[in-house]
Formats: sequence, structure tokens, C-alpha cells
Amino acid sequence: MALSNEQFEKIKRTLEERQLANSLITASRRSEILEKLPGYRAMEDETAALSMQCAEKLVSEPDAATRNRELETLRSRIKEINISKKDLLTKAGYPADYLEPVCNCSKCHDTGFINGKKCTCFKQLEIDILYDHSNMSAFLKDNNFDRLSYDYHKGDDLTHFKKAVDTCKKFINNFDNDYHNLLFYGTVGTGKSFLSGCVAKELLDKGHSIVYFSAEQLFRSISALYYDHEHNAEREALFDTLHESDLLIIDDLGTEFSNEFTKSQLFSIFNQRITNRRPLVISTNLTLEDIRKIYSDRFLSRLAENSYICNLKGSDIRIRKKIENEYN
Repeated sequence: MALSNEQFEKIKRTLEERQLANSLITASRRSEILEKLPGYRAMEDETAALSMQCAEKLVSEPDAATRNRELETLRSRIKEINISKKDLLTKAGYPADYLEPVCNCSKCHDTGFINGKKCTCFKQLEIDILYDHSNMSAFLKDNNFDRLSYDYHKGDDLTHFKKAVDTCKKFINNFDNDYHNLLFYGTVGTGKSFLSGCVAKELLDKGHSIVYFSAEQLFRSISALYYDHEHNAEREALFDTLHESDLLIIDDLGTEFSNEFTKSQLFSIFNQRITNRRPLVISTNLTLEDIRKIYSDRFLSRLAENSYICNLKGSDIRIRKKIENEYN
């Protein structure tokens, strides 16, 4: 999903604010130097006069050889003055580039674009917005590949977990070219939410729009807005996000209050995302049979058709970590 107009305008405002703030810094520095180093203004005035003479020579001198010779003399003098200006600054204790235009990004000078293409600084602002929009900023601090450990899995459980990690990396690497969903299911505390976070972190850092909801939070949000006709815009924005985000993560499916409304909404969201070829990541403590019974054969069949399915088992890692922290 591309940035919304509001998000794009927010980035533009951020860049404009940077440019304004930096222009004020540059102007303040120039005023400081002109006040403290009177000789600097004389050099600036001479440079301006020489530049004007260069422009006049380009227009008034008909002989090319004479024009080039005189221009070279003028330009040489301008270079000498520029060297003297920097020398004056450094002797007064200032950096030689103290009066150069200030900017946060030296590549695009805070415009956000280079030859019509987004600069890295613009892309970073996009990522920052996508992080905020994903509902995952705090969650991803502890759930990312930098925190990956195999110490809490053994035997077949370790084999399953390693396979799930490999599947996640495959999903990430092929995200732009190969449509698949991801389903993590299994016992409590075996790394399902953790791997969802790993996937989200990697894709967010690549500039994709990721939206995260716990199942309970998702259906509570839908229910609150579904019949509220005074907030049509908010409802439309929510469903647009659910349908069009590059990746939707639903964590802990099965913990929500399940009824016909929530089941129909889940299938509707899933069906729309299939139509739009927008991937979905689901984590759940339910078994596949539980998913079939609660959400229907049809839902499970369509989910399995285009999904990598990872079954994670073992003891509760969260409990084991808590015990270790208490006794270490």
C-alpha cells in the first residue's frame, strides 16, 4: 500500500520544516560572521561585483578569445577571494564551511528527491511513518531476528522452529514477487508471535506497510465502527487499511469473542486480501481442526491453498525465561 495523501503531506511538511529551520541557522551564522569579522563583507561585495563583470563579459565581448581570457582572470580572482574568506573564518576559530548551507541530508539538501527519485532520507521518513502506523513499534523492540535464539527448543521442536525461521526468510525475500500467506499455529509460547514480529520488522525496514492487530483488538475495532454511522470516514479508513496494507498481521486468532459477526468479518477481510493479492500473517494457539470447526472448512481451505504453514511446539518460552530471570 502506498502512503496515503495525509502521510505523504506529513513527510513534505517535515522536509519543509527542516529546510526552514536550517535556512534560519545559515542566516544566523552569516549575521554573526558579518558582525564579528568586518573584512568578510568586503570580500563578499568584491565577489558579487566580479560575478557581475563575468555576466557582462559573456554578453558584451564579441571576441571569443578575449572574452575567455578576461573571464578566466575574473574567475581566478573569485577563487582567490573564496580561499581568503575560508582563511579568515579558520583564523577566527570557525570551521571553513561554517557559512555553507546547513542541511540534514547532504545528498538531496532536504528536498527528499534526487533526479526525481526518492532520496534515502525520504524513504527513512516513510519507514518511520509505517512503523507508527503498524501498531508494532514497542512490540518489535523484542521481536526481531537480532533477538533470535535456538536455545529454548530441542529435538523435533527445534527442527520445526528452524524450519519456520527458514520459511520466514523465504517469505521475506520473495515478498514482492511471490504471493503467499503465513500461518503459525501450535502450543502457547513457542515463538509464533516472535516470528510474526521478525517478518514485520524486516519488511517495515524495506519500506512496506505493515499493520498489526491482536485478534481481540481487531474485532473490537471493527465492531465499534461497523454500525456507527457518525464515523463513516474512520470505518472506511480502517477497512482500507485492512484490505490494502502490504501485510496484515493478526496475532492470537481464537482469543477474540467468536460469533457469526466476527467469523464473517474475518472471512471478508481474508477474501478481499486474496483478491488484492495482499499477504496475511496469522498466529494462533488453535489446531488446524479447531480453525476448521470455528471458522469453517471454506476458510481453512482457502487459507491453506496459498499459505506457508508452520507448526510450532514445545514448552512455553515466556515462562522459562521468567523462571531463568528470577533465579539468575
